Amino acid sequence: MSTLRLIGYDEVLSIEHEDSLMSGREGFEKAVALLKEVVIKEKTGEVWWV
Repeated sequence: MSTLRLIGYDEVLSIEHEDSLMSGREGFEKAVALLKEVVIKEKTGEVWWV
């Protein structure tokens, strides 16, 4: 996600679910939960470690 932010990408993220042992709904819900954890929501601030 950080790399996408660094190159200025702020568009669509796709979810690909191919686990045949998990229902489509459960796979979708798990993917959405994961993306919610990693998507950067705040604007990029100044670099603080330099």
